[in-house]
Amino acid sequence: MKKSHKVKVFTGIRPSGDLTVANYLGAIEPILKLLEEGVEPMVFVADLHALTDKEPSLAKKYIHEVVADYLALGLDPERTTIFVQSVIGPQLFTLMSYLARHISVAELLRVPTLKDKLKNNAREETANSLLFLYPVLMASDILMQRAEQVPVGEDQVAHLEVTRLLAKRFNDKYGNVFPIPKAYQVKSLRILSLKGEGKMSKSVPEGAIFLTDDIESAVKKVKGAVTAIEGKMTDGLESNIVLAKGLCKSEEDRTRIDTIIAEHMAGEKVMGEFKKVLAKVVSEFLTDFQEHRKIVVQTPGLIHSVLNKGARIAVENANETMALVEKVMFK
Repeated sequence: MKKSHKVKVFTGIRPSGDLTVANYLGAIEPILKLLEEGVEPMVFVADLHALTDKEPSLAKKYIHEVVADYLALGLDPERTTIFVQSVIGPQLFTLMSYLARHISVAELLRVPTLKDKLKNNAREETANSLLFLYPVLMASDILMQRAEQVPVGEDQVAHLEVTRLLAKRFNDKYGNVFPIPKAYQVKSLRILSLKGEGKMSKSVPEGAIFLTDDIESAVKKVKGAVTAIEGKMTDGLESNIVLAKGLCKSEEDRTRIDTIIAEHMAGEKVMGEFKKVLAKVVSEFLTDFQEHRKIVVQTPGLIHSVLNKGARIAVENANETMALVEKVMFK
């Protein structure tokens, strides 16, 4: 008999540094939309995944920071289960070992995101082993909680396919232990650096707007943003339009942005006006977020309470899953 799903929607976040507005639009807003639709997701803080390229002390430092960010951005702790990945570390690494038996080295080398994660043009065969096994650990995360759906952008589909492959191979050999997770497709947003090259990231801080930025610094970055000459659309300008509309709080601002861009494409010099609107939108967004974050961090015991509740559920699910797995493997 096929085992039932335990979690409706499951997703993770890496505690590897301060979040940017691009992180909000790409990873957090989709979760907030799920809540609006009545779906109660499970979110894990992927501190073990962060070890692929960060020191344990850094990952630990940012755990509570990233949870505070998520709560301040609107994640409802009453309707969301949030836990830290390492609370079920022993179960995860055990399951990863069991699942790794069902995939070859050649298959792992074909996972396209491995190349994306390599630093300084390193070759796949020189990757550290934990990075190499990243897709198997991710599969363990998902299958451990027996998730029904996983939000993925286009760049993450390959990882979910590894999860589905491993679940099917395990089930074929030992019986129907794992439900096969499905992709909850989310729109991929590629927010570029304000400098116009590469994705917005902390590695190029002058081109990234961090949630922790003071308003003056954020506005200065916006003023220095790359746009386009009159009548032309560039990747950088298109990205900044997505950013502006994504952070908008009012329909009036969205309409103003559309008007400015129409004037720009008609050959008018309006990029200065566009930057003013973008600066206004960013300032309002950051001010609102930072006010909410103060409330979160100043509420005694809030983050600990949220994580403790999540840990209880995650551990219960993990123990149940491992009992099923080992029952069929060692019968």
